[in-house]
Amino acid sequence: MKDLTQGSVLRHLLSLSGFVLVGMAMLTLYSLVDLYFVGRLGARAVAAVAISSNLMMISMSLSQMLGVGTGALVAQAVGRKDADAAHRTFNQAFGIAMLMALLFVLALRLGEAAYISAFSADDETAIFTAGYLRWFVPSMALQFPLMVMSSALRGTGSMVPATAAQIGSVVLNIALAPVLIFGLIGAPRLGVEGAGLATFLASFAGFAGLLFYFGRPQAYLKLQLRGWRPQYRLWGQILKIGLPSAAEFALMGCYLIFITALLKPFGASQQAAFGIGQRLLQATMMPAMALSFAATALAGQNFGARRAERVRATFIATLKLGIPLAVLLWLLMQSLPSVLIGVFSSDPAVLAAGVDFLRVLSFNLIAVTIAFACFGVLSGLGNTVPTLISSTTRIVLIIVPATLLSRHADFRVIWLWYLSVAATVLQMLMNLYFLRRELRRKLGGMTPPVVAATPAVDA
Repeated sequence: MKDLTQGSVLRHLLSLSGFVLVGMAMLTLYSLVDLYFVGRLGARAVAAVAISSNLMMISMSLSQMLGVGTGALVAQAVGRKDADAAHRTFNQAFGIAMLMALLFVLALRLGEAAYISAFSADDETAIFTAGYLRWFVPSMALQFPLMVMSSALRGTGSMVPATAAQIGSVVLNIALAPVLIFGLIGAPRLGVEGAGLATFLASFAGFAGLLFYFGRPQAYLKLQLRGWRPQYRLWGQILKIGLPSAAEFALMGCYLIFITALLKPFGASQQAAFGIGQRLLQATMMPAMALSFAATALAGQNFGARRAERVRATFIATLKLGIPLAVLLWLLMQSLPSVLIGVFSSDPAVLAAGVDFLRVLSFNLIAVTIAFACFGVLSGLGNTVPTLISSTTRIVLIIVPATLLSRHADFRVIWLWYLSVAATVLQMLMNLYFLRRELRRKLGGMTPPVVAATPAVDA
């Protein structure tokens, strides 16, 4: 456990976000590794991975619900120096995660055939998609307990175990993917299905590693089966904080599915370009997301400790670190889009569509960075409803005009990307307004704790 209520805010933010960024980079590498090797099998294979990966937004939305609620409550308990409350929150959240993982697998298996038929541009793409999902679905289910464990650790200020598990998982995935896809060193040649199997085996290895860590007698948070017995009041607190965030991610999943369906008449090449471009864009957003998750832990502990000035300093420090990085990544996307897309596909149609995607959507980076900074602090304060409102507004402002525009004979895909940029800027402005209101409401009358000496805050 690390006390985030003392010392330099900026230094804590750098330390936490660095570990979070490494962990997120590892998760992103899962999908990029699959795309890299599957790209050698053709555009339809890439499209299959892209179609399958859209379902990841559903698992991410539900696991994020548990992660945000767990991280915020554990951080606030640690700030109050209440170890028992942190322990109870962690075990209750883990019990919910295991139940949701089981229900997630059952639901997807029931609807899998209909989903594949609805979004595959042709029969070969459908076959590839079915093979990939065979193993990718259980790997997505593992994200529920993995998210709870990682978020609880982040709430305590301890990031090394989760980061180590993620690094080990990715290394294993990189080693297994080519072996299982292409049938190397005597293994069966499984093609696209091999990519899904490699991801599952790697995810399970990371899950097993964290289970071992929390089972140690000296662990600050101990994983105990008897602690999973439902405490519905605590369930309600976890879900109250996390549900708006889950809805936000679910909306993003709906958005991705909507775009995939809208691109279906344009063929597998457009779907493949969207799949590649979306993952590259997500990779460039990792610094903003890492800072956001770190800000949740930092703001949460200091809110629990009644350190209002450090909560505000957390937001300023997040912007100071995030905006310069966003500008550098925007320059990269503008200068080398064809090189970035070309790593994953040499198909001329995929390259052309992917370049358009990156050049337009990279203008979102600064707005997304500011929006994520607001989300991080609001989550630490225990209120994620405002960001749900802004995200809903953004999605509606894309989907409704896009649906109308798609009916025109001269409709172009690039129009969707321009709509996204405009809607994201509005989301940023809404988040800034909501954060300012929440800071006034929750911190305005907060009195600082009585301490012998307070170190200077470096924001």
